[in-house]
Amino acid sequence: MCSGAEDAACAYMYGWAKAYDDANIRGISNPEDYLWWLDVETENSWSTDKVANAADLEGMTDYFESIGADVGIYSTSVQWGQIVGRVSADSSLAGLPSWLAGARTANGAKNNCSSAPLTPGGFVSVTQFVSRGFDYDYSCI
Repeated sequence: MCSGAEDAACAYMYGWAKAYDDANIRGISNPEDYLWWLDVETENSWSTDKVANAADLEGMTDYFESIGADVGIYSTSVQWGQIVGRVSADSSLAGLPSWLAGARTANGAKNNCSSAPLTPGGFVSVTQFVSRGFDYDYSCI
């Protein structure tokens, strides 16, 4: 139960509420039809508490899945490790597709398709590379 402290319980409720807002008050038609990518980058604001950060993302995931939407995680393995770290196999984050950023070339992005996913039971579905200042994506499926 969230008692107003900066802890995992309140972080979970925050994540749930933010996902609700994204799906319901931003004018999105049929939010359940989307694949929602959770952006996990050090440039965003995160707690220093990795457990709370994971709980925040679990709240978002659980809300989106409650409406029938799909969820994935966009990050690099380094940033994921700094912000969330390892999650357990019983976390709602387990099994989600990973969109791995960080490659510098198309070939590097292609090779990243064989990288470890961000969560247990997950899989790498998309990778990203930057060329001449633009982001490009590579489908692994």
